[in-house]
Amino acid sequence: MGKKNKIDVEPSEKKGKKGKIPLSFLNVEFGNVDLQTVKRHLLILILASILTKFIVIFVTTSVFHSFIDFFDIGTYFEHAIPLMEGQLPYINYQIEYPILLFIPIALAFIPAMILQSQMAFVLSFQIFMVLCDILIVICVYFIGLKIWSEKIAFFGGLFYATAFSTAYFVLTKSDAFPTCILMVALLFTIYGMNTKGYISATLGFFTKIFPAIALPFMVLYNAKSTSLKTELISAGKIFLLFCIFLLLPFALINPKVISTYLFATGGSLGVYVNTATFTFYSYLHDVFHLGITPASVSMVMYVLMGITLLLLLYFAYAESEKNPKNLIKLVLCAIFSLVFFTKFHSPQYLVWFTPLLALLVADDIVKIVLFYITQIFAYIEFPLMFGKYYVNLNYINPVGSADWYLTLCFFTLEYIAFILLLYSIIRPKEGMISWTKFLSR
Repeated sequence: MGKKNKIDVEPSEKKGKKGKIPLSFLNVEFGNVDLQTVKRHLLILILASILTKFIVIFVTTSVFHSFIDFFDIGTYFEHAIPLMEGQLPYINYQIEYPILLFIPIALAFIPAMILQSQMAFVLSFQIFMVLCDILIVICVYFIGLKIWSEKIAFFGGLFYATAFSTAYFVLTKSDAFPTCILMVALLFTIYGMNTKGYISATLGFFTKIFPAIALPFMVLYNAKSTSLKTELISAGKIFLLFCIFLLLPFALINPKVISTYLFATGGSLGVYVNTATFTFYSYLHDVFHLGITPASVSMVMYVLMGITLLLLLYFAYAESEKNPKNLIKLVLCAIFSLVFFTKFHSPQYLVWFTPLLALLVADDIVKIVLFYITQIFAYIEFPLMFGKYYVNLNYINPVGSADWYLTLCFFTLEYIAFILLLYSIIRPKEGMISWTKFLSR
């Protein structure tokens, strides 16, 4: 990247602007960011986030004549019915979700009971997810102020708000809720509120597990200004306390509850075809005709996942100074590794790391383009291709047919695009073309 323009790129903690009220947020003073500008930015970001949802619904149904997937929300509704009849999850009936996911389910069920309407549940659940998504946008913006300038922080928030494929999954799945908790945890950590960060990340573990992947990186980040022992004890106490109250009572009655808190690997199911694992298998087995099974490829991928996560932890440990941007990069790579290497894949996993991507692409035109290219690929994957070219466990078309190769080529290009985007973010030389040069002209 070319020489940085300090006004546009560097973090926003500088001398104040004359005649302006400076921003104070979570005990941090932003002398060169005035409160009125921040309010205007937040209003634009919230409106952009909401508008994007409406556009996605319209384009999906009216332009592409595809569908809005209500399967998961219908499942949540079915899980809420016995809860309201006095039955307890994990004890009277088994579910596959962690306990705190019942917060949005229960809240959405209240208007459904009052109006005696399942559609009221659907709309209430969607509204709750949109509110979570708005909080994610706000977190992206305020984390961005600690990494970039006020202007680049705004654009980072705008890129997330207009991430249209992610917006589709916000409306149809529950993933905005745990992702919101993850972003709050990172926000607290970067603003020096270690305990609140640990509490948030731990709460995330009881919503959809993956936010807890940030916890060891937060510990290592905070240890730069205290000590590793201090932070391990602090985080460990909080995690143990929540386990005692939210997990132990159910586990004592029904030990199978423990399996809910293990990262999904598909159990006895085969390898999902929209995974990198199946894509590698298809080349090895069906294109190059090697005698190899999906299970063997999956085993190698899980070994690579473990190696990758250990390397990321080592990098976090070896880093000598607290660097918010590097913390975001490490958490991004860790979550992406979970998604990339596992054999079990749902398209909505995109929601988990899109806010982190939006934060880290905001300073560079090439990264921004790659960001939206991956959004296009993800949107085509689901809902546009699902049911026509693939379902969870197989391609629709016979091996060797033109449409089979088209499907394989699509997933190949999709994963290449994500890898290129990730590489452009984490490589030593920040970016190829800094768009801040153009903004400063």
